[in-house]
Amino acid sequence: MRISQFQKYSQKENTVTNNVLLMLSRLNDLKVDYYKDIIEKISDGSQEYYPQANFIQQVNSKRGIIDGYIEVKASKIVIETKLRQKELVSKLTKYAEVFKRDAQNQLWHLSSKCYSGKEVEEINEKLKKDYPDTAIQFNNLTFLDLIENLEDVYSENVHDYELKLLYEDFRDYCYEENLVNDSSYKLLFVPTGFSYSWNKKYKMYFCPRNWHKQDFTYFGLYKNKSVRFISKIENVIIADFDIETKKLLVYKSRKETTERQLERLKEALIGYGESQNGLKYYLLPEDEFYSTDFRKESKGGIQGFRYKDLKHFIDKETLDSLRVDEIAEHLKTKIWK
Repeated sequence: MRISQFQKYSQKENTVTNNVLLMLSRLNDLKVDYYKDIIEKISDGSQEYYPQANFIQQVNSKRGIIDGYIEVKASKIVIETKLRQKELVSKLTKYAEVFKRDAQNQLWHLSSKCYSGKEVEEINEKLKKDYPDTAIQFNNLTFLDLIENLEDVYSENVHDYELKLLYEDFRDYCYEENLVNDSSYKLLFVPTGFSYSWNKKYKMYFCPRNWHKQDFTYFGLYKNKSVRFISKIENVIIADFDIETKKLLVYKSRKETTERQLERLKEALIGYGESQNGLKYYLLPEDEFYSTDFRKESKGGIQGFRYKDLKHFIDKETLDSLRVDEIAEHLKTKIWK
């Protein structure tokens, strides 16, 4: 097993903060543009961020044209980390006293819980009142926000293997330390390629047993830049299968297996026509497996499986009331990057 880049021995806030800073520092070490990109994404692109010197020539001034000009813009980011609660607004805003007038100032609240819209308004009003001459951008962040923004940086630079490892290690660290709990609305979808017809026919998918460490509720089959089918999971079975003897050996299952599930699994593996050892099989419901067209907008296919939080595409209150078939219909009108 590969050693992770992030400490996992403590839940204390200083360790979590250390690992967030380590992730950002590693991102900057890999490429300054990666670090610039994630800061701008976290800020919703509301302002350009300058983490390094700007080299400019032929700059207009009141006294003429300056031939060469090098500018280093001051910036400060203050991060207040909480694990599963929110900081008091009065205490949070006091941290802004370190900011300077002529600088790019960002105040981050990082936690598993977000402030409400009303609380964000209160924070912004208090910052303006207490520091009237200082421009301060407040970012109301969850650990999931950091993961997703880092994923966006990686998805735009999939050629960079070190960036891939950084993203995967930080994502896994946050989930393993229970800093993120979004499984109720999470969709896992997998590229199928040549096996698509088999997956669709038998309503099944297999992969190495250590894949997909995050919890999820919805499962999708992806092909040709779109999620084509979604469902929930009926059961997960780890098993060996010998094509010569047609013998199925089950090691473990998420739920108690039924005769029908074992019959389906064996039939599917005979149809696949190869022996398999120690793989994990997702059995999808026979009667609740729905066609959709949840399309990828950006160029290129996906590199491995993906997770998407459906709350980003369907309003939470609406989502809570929808059946899987209705979610499939809603996703036909949605796109993702």
